[in-house]
Amino acid sequence: MRLLLLHSSSDIYGASKIFLQTVALLRNRGHECTVVLSGTGPLQMELEKLGAKVYIINLGILRRQYFNPAGIINRCIKWRNASKQLSAIIQSSQIELVYSNTAAVLIGAWVARKNKISHYWHLHEIIEKPKVLHAFLVWCMQLGADKIITVSNAVSACWKDAGKIIRVYNGIEPIPQTIITNLRAQYNIPNDAIVLGVAGRIHIIKGQSYFLDIASELLKLQSNTNTKLYFLIAGDPFPGQEYIVNQMLAKINKLQLNKSVHYIGMVQNMADFYNAIDVLVVSSVLPDSLPTVVLEAMQFSLPVVATAQGGAMEMIISPNNNYTYNTSSKATGLLIPINNAPVAAENINQLISKDIRTQMGEAGKQRVEEHFSVSAFEKNILEIIEQ
Repeated sequence: MRLLLLHSSSDIYGASKIFLQTVALLRNRGHECTVVLSGTGPLQMELEKLGAKVYIINLGILRRQYFNPAGIINRCIKWRNASKQLSAIIQSSQIELVYSNTAAVLIGAWVARKNKISHYWHLHEIIEKPKVLHAFLVWCMQLGADKIITVSNAVSACWKDAGKIIRVYNGIEPIPQTIITNLRAQYNIPNDAIVLGVAGRIHIIKGQSYFLDIASELLKLQSNTNTKLYFLIAGDPFPGQEYIVNQMLAKINKLQLNKSVHYIGMVQNMADFYNAIDVLVVSSVLPDSLPTVVLEAMQFSLPVVATAQGGAMEMIISPNNNYTYNTSSKATGLLIPINNAPVAAENINQLISKDIRTQMGEAGKQRVEEHFSVSAFEKNILEIIEQ
């Protein structure tokens, strides 16, 4: 089959990793894959290594910042230009199916309909507000998608009005556990310290600011003990949103967390990050669909703490009884409240115990192997596309 696969960025974060995995799978099955990205970056290089034909075209990616009159006009111009280029690719390469990855890629629905070929939409996001944006995207999906693939039940619930939904959990390949950089040594973190880390795009909805509030509260709880607590923040912002990093650094200064919190930027080898931390925190303040970092951390036998919303609630087994851990539990981590740092810190404080962290980490590793395997993901994706 000849496929045109569209993606919103060229980074190597969660949705991009799944996109890369999907392209590799399809190529291994003998399908001809033509890929279009909206910009250059590390994903482009990885795709070219696979032998995929990659084009860079501004696809007019729809982000919240463009959902205003001036932004919509800007996007319409980009969509018109992209439509011409994509239609030319479809006709010259005799494309049979268009596959759009993420809700931000709207142009795929239009060009598939225009060229009278099938269009499958793979959704990784939960977008509930603004309601006008949600309604607009549902309308686009109703008109322009033959099948909608969602990464979690939470994502399916968000887009249920669009219909044609098939849920397929992500499954990721194990990360090679080769350490290139000892991050603890690089940032002078003692070997006996407990390190909590957050990884992902530096963005308001990812909750790095909330993570800092939790860090401050945890340090207060441990102020009269010998426990050494440190915090690592990994990731970088979307181009043009570097001001969010500046705001985050300013907050670190304001809360006087400079000695305990380290912003380490984009990490090329995630094994370095996971080997440096004892607990992964997913501090999103809006629903996150199925955070890939949760699965990665589980592979490294790390307990995962996440705000109680979105796909994390399907991934993490959290203790009942007001989040209190007991040794008979099969818990893999903790679910914490959103925007209540004192309560979140009280819950996380249980993980000071190494025994609890070890038991949760082992349960998490078993859970990701049983329920989020790469083989199950690949089987399900192939069944959908090859029909």
